[in-house]
Amino acid sequence: MDSTNAIIYLDIDKDTPKINFWYPYNLSEKYRRDIVEECISIISGDPTFIPEVLLIFPISPLKIKVLIKYFKREDPTKKEGISKSAIIFLFAEENDQIYYRYMSYIDSYFSKTVSTMLTLKKNGTIDELIYEEIVKLHIILCNLTEYLSSKSQYVSKKEEPSRLIIEDNQVEKRKFKVVVLGDPRVGKTSTILRFTDNVFLRAYIPTMGLNITQKIFNIDTNIVELVLWDLGGQTKFELIRKKFYEGANILLFIFDLTNPMSFANVPKWHQDIKNYLKNNIALNGYLIGNKKDLVKKRIISERDALRLSYSLDLEYLEISALTGYNVEMVFNKITRKLLNFNKIEE
Repeated sequence: MDSTNAIIYLDIDKDTPKINFWYPYNLSEKYRRDIVEECISIISGDPTFIPEVLLIFPISPLKIKVLIKYFKREDPTKKEGISKSAIIFLFAEENDQIYYRYMSYIDSYFSKTVSTMLTLKKNGTIDELIYEEIVKLHIILCNLTEYLSSKSQYVSKKEEPSRLIIEDNQVEKRKFKVVVLGDPRVGKTSTILRFTDNVFLRAYIPTMGLNITQKIFNIDTNIVELVLWDLGGQTKFELIRKKFYEGANILLFIFDLTNPMSFANVPKWHQDIKNYLKNNIALNGYLIGNKKDLVKKRIISERDALRLSYSLDLEYLEISALTGYNVEMVFNKITRKLLNFNKIEE
């Protein structure tokens, strides 16, 4: 069964979620339940909270990823007068970067469908017509995936041979997991996009939960794939955040050089992951000060940053995701360090 590009619509009850509709129709009941159980876990920590934006979430046991759109709807049978629902779209892992790059664009299609569904429900329309809207969304998302994928084929000539070699298994590819941590609005997502696409994300979109992107490139005759896990800084996602610390090869603690609170919270992030990875004697990572271009607004001095990095046993670097200053250098430095660790372990 090809599970990719399937769609599921469910109501989220406090006790048991109700799966109202799924398409294609050949998704097994167990498969549907496994997916829904994982997606419900995202908001289980706060029963009153519903993320307002589209989320990307990995379903690790099934080796797929999903787009999840949570929404509220009127329900006079409930004490609060509302019920929570969700639309889940399953997709293949290789399309991850497409959705990550065009998140706000794709979110608009989900929002339009949800708005139509809520209007139909309010007008007492039969469920079959509501389900037709979900099928329409499924068709749009499948076509959009194909279209955006074709537009994203911009691999440079230098990288293209490497990808072909990897596919033919002629050269071993080294794969590393990089977890990016820090307060909201410090520039985590912008830094990642500057490295992976050489594009600065000018409109801030909160990283609610998790986004994953990757880059395959050559460095020192090695073919390396960095898988960058951009974890949401919001406290509401603490339970989700801890789930993805495991297996990290290296950590990036990013703060804003113009924001003293983001700097003061770095030890909390460091302790947070240290508490979870109790078997780790030391954490391999870097402390990174972003927004170096804002010279006049800078508050955190290099001396203070170096003191903190020394106390946490991290190497300190400064970057600007806006101008690209030091971003490429940082990731090259990180990659070389990972390759050296890998050689030692071998």
